[in-house]
Amino acid sequence: MPRHAPLAIALVLPMALSAAELSQADLGSSGAMVSACGGMATGSFPVEGGLFDWQVGRFSCTGLKTSTPGDLKLAADGWTQGTPSVSTDAHGSAQYGQVGLFAHFVANNSAGFAAAATTAGWTDTMTLLPANPAQLGQNVVLSFGLHLDGLLDGVPSGNSYTRIGLQVWLNDAPRFDQRFQGQGGFPFNQAIDQDLNFSVTVQFGTPFELGLFARASAGVAGAGPSWISEATSDFASTLSWRGIQSVTLNGAAVGYTLSSQSGVDWTQPFAPAPVPEPSTWLLLLGGLGGLTALGRRRASQRS
Repeated sequence: MPRHAPLAIALVLPMALSAAELSQADLGSSGAMVSACGGMATGSFPVEGGLFDWQVGRFSCTGLKTSTPGDLKLAADGWTQGTPSVSTDAHGSAQYGQVGLFAHFVANNSAGFAAAATTAGWTDTMTLLPANPAQLGQNVVLSFGLHLDGLLDGVPSGNSYTRIGLQVWLNDAPRFDQRFQGQGGFPFNQAIDQDLNFSVTVQFGTPFELGLFARASAGVAGAGPSWISEATSDFASTLSWRGIQSVTLNGAAVGYTLSSQSGVDWTQPFAPAPVPEPSTWLLLLGGLGGLTALGRRRASQRS
């Protein structure tokens, strides 16, 4: 089975931007997405993978998606207003198997529910086949792991919140979640470096769609007096797939093979592609420059 495809790197990366916020529904049966947004919200917390609760006409988003393994998408956006003062910053990254999320805001509480939020995740259609053909069509429990690494941070003044949430989707329906949050007019600083484990029931031989989506958000927890609130949800280093832990039938581990629509081998942990060192880039660029000069000399000799 192929492992994660190498990261696609280019010196110039043209990207089609979307003014609208993206969600799990925009990916279809396979893909990865990231949306970075800032603005004024209503104060609720929609499910991760769904759209945030932005007030109509009072937010800005950049959304990107891909269906190519190894293709890394980067998005950034924010919202700023003068009176009452609001300044937000959101950015993130997404590819099959790993996402990064960051949200930061500073706002006057009298402005209302100011917020920054970055949502990112991936979904893929997979099929498990049993090593024993007699088990085809039976229900099995698929267990898999993720690793979450980041920081929730806020200042002691005002009424801010900072939050990271993770949602598992199975066949287009949210199933399980894990959330961490800090809130209130007191100092909070929570570092998270944690392995998370989930299990879903699927059927041998029947394709299923598995999605993992996370949202980092920071904002005003409650509109009110003219305090200045500030908070950060920094998970730019990141949420990563740790691989399939086991497949069990009636509590006993069973042999299996897995295929995916994307071609990603989800039995393995996410492994980032190596990024060339700066010196390597200089050598590559120098080589390209030399080839270009050589081509010009040969062209002038022929003319």
